[in-house]
Amino acid sequence: MEGDKLPSSLIGSSGRVSIGGHSRSRSSVGSMFTPVQRDKLLGKRGAGDAGLEDPNTIRKQLAQSQSHQTTLKRDILTLEAREREQARKIEEQRVMIDKLKRERMILLEGETEERQTGESREKEWSEERLTMAGQMKILREKNAELAESLERLRSEHNHLCNKHSTLDMQYRSQSTLYESKLKDLQVECDSLRQWERRAKGLSIDLEEEKRRSEQRMQRTEDAASDRQVDEKVRLELKRQSQHLITLEKKNVEMAIELNELRQKRKEVDASERASREVERALREEIRTLSEQLERARRDMESLTQTYSDPSGPTGDIATLQGRLATLSNLHSQATAELAGKDKQIHSLQSRLSELSQSSTASIVELKKQLDSAERELRWAKEGRAQAERREELARKEAVALSRRATGGDIPSPGDQTAKVKQLEQLVEMYKAELESISRDSREVEERLAQGAGLVKQSALQAAEARVEQLEKDIESLEHTISQLTSANTTLDAEVNDLMRRVASGEYNPAKERCIELKDNPASRQMAIRTQMLEDLRQENQTLLAQLSTMKGPAMEIKEKEKVDGNASGMVPRASYDRLVKEKEELEKAHAKRLLRLKEIFGSKSKEFLEAVYSLLGWRIKFDESGADIRLSSMYAPKGKMGLTLRFASHEGHFGTMQMTGGMAKGLEDVRHFWIVERQSVPGFLAQVTTEMFEKTTIGRAAGYVGLE
Repeated sequence: MEGDKLPSSLIGSSGRVSIGGHSRSRSSVGSMFTPVQRDKLLGKRGAGDAGLEDPNTIRKQLAQSQSHQTTLKRDILTLEAREREQARKIEEQRVMIDKLKRERMILLEGETEERQTGESREKEWSEERLTMAGQMKILREKNAELAESLERLRSEHNHLCNKHSTLDMQYRSQSTLYESKLKDLQVECDSLRQWERRAKGLSIDLEEEKRRSEQRMQRTEDAASDRQVDEKVRLELKRQSQHLITLEKKNVEMAIELNELRQKRKEVDASERASREVERALREEIRTLSEQLERARRDMESLTQTYSDPSGPTGDIATLQGRLATLSNLHSQATAELAGKDKQIHSLQSRLSELSQSSTASIVELKKQLDSAERELRWAKEGRAQAERREELARKEAVALSRRATGGDIPSPGDQTAKVKQLEQLVEMYKAELESISRDSREVEERLAQGAGLVKQSALQAAEARVEQLEKDIESLEHTISQLTSANTTLDAEVNDLMRRVASGEYNPAKERCIELKDNPASRQMAIRTQMLEDLRQENQTLLAQLSTMKGPAMEIKEKEKVDGNASGMVPRASYDRLVKEKEELEKAHAKRLLRLKEIFGSKSKEFLEAVYSLLGWRIKFDESGADIRLSSMYAPKGKMGLTLRFASHEGHFGTMQMTGGMAKGLEDVRHFWIVERQSVPGFLAQVTTEMFEKTTIGRAAGYVGLE
């Protein structure tokens, strides 16, 4: 475009532009104009004029597209995270819905149970209210009857009080009269006693005077002749006393030996009883082992019983045959061991019988020796008593003779001769008695020397040896019993193992056949398991079908829940039926357990109350509510004339006591003493029990006097 070009005259050779007579260079021109003006001034075209796109625009569009793409990617990532979060929230909401459904069902069941419990309790309360009303009516009637009986008893009490006062006045007047008569009689009795004492004193003085006169006469008569007699009597008494001392020592020794023999006899009796107990226990053990052996043999015969079967043996059959052969070997070994033990038991039994016979013979011998020793001791005691009596008689005669010897008067010759003869006769009699005593003592000494009345040391040692041998035999028998018990336990374990194998169905199908009934425990258990598995399979299928309907988008689930709000609260019919069946079974088990506990508690409480009644003498009856307790004593009469104590508490605090019955009126002082003043119910019950026991026939027979 020529219009845009500058004339060439304006452009110099040096490339300068001269404008208005001034010349400037390109650099100065570029600094003075914009790029577009500069291009126009220099004659250049723009990119738009040349038909090309502007690079700045392209660059700007590219940057904008990149930023838009980045924004879109960020939005995509944000949406994906939001989608995952929504899916997680949907899953949590589904789990929460299931949980709320289950809780809703549980709450519904709990509400139903509580409603039923409340209705049953209301029925029970209404029945109890009717029962209490009837009881209240009966109690009011009884109260009216008791009030009438109380008024009647009060009138009788007043009548008895008047009668008692009249009798009391009569008794006092009679007692006054009797006291005056008694005083008069006591005065007369005192005077008679004085006269009696005076008469006794005079008679004593008279007797004393007579005795003194006689003594004076005897002293004169026996002065010279009694000295020789006294000397002989002293010598004889000395010898007799020495002989008595010897007999006493022998008696003491025989008593000691007798005590030792009695102790040995007790030990032998104890050992004999122990041997009898051991023998009886061994016989019982032998009988038990024989029964168990017979039972084990029958079990093994039933196990080894074979049947014909056309099927061929397999690997399992061979294994079972090996096991059966092993069990047969074990059974044969156990049978051989039991036969050996049986022989040992028979030998021990024979030995025990021999020992019992020998011990019985030794016991009989010891009993005979003990009886003879007791008889000798009794004879020695009787001889000693006779010697003591004779010694006392001789001492009295010696004292009399010594008194006569100390007399003052001289006797006459005739009297002295008669006295000498009398004394010689007495001396002869004493000598005969002493000779008989010495003869008896010599016979006893000879018997003791010959060992007739004592047990020999050899026999005693033999008896001790037998006792030790019996103790050893008892220990060995106890050891044998323990071994047999352990063997019996082992056999029981083997028998139980065999029975378990038979019960589990271990048998050889090639030789044996197992015949069982259709209705057996295994089939019943299998039927229960099959039914339970079928129910669980149906429930699982129902739950899977319900779960497949819930796999849609979250919005569809929400819309479906909004449209059909009741559909989410339903459960499968199989689950409901299974839960109902389990609930019924649990209720039956719970009711059965409660009934059993109630029966056990009733029996135990009855035993406890009977024990309290037999030990303490009071029968305890509890009210249904547990607030009232009634006590009745075993010593109180039955019916209205007895005694009943009623203790009531208000919410466990501040209890009250009420006494009813014919005996309650006479216990007011006791109640005031123990309950009101000392606050002690046990003391009150103890005193009431004692008083009522004294009033019974048993108490009167035991020597107690009842409180009238």
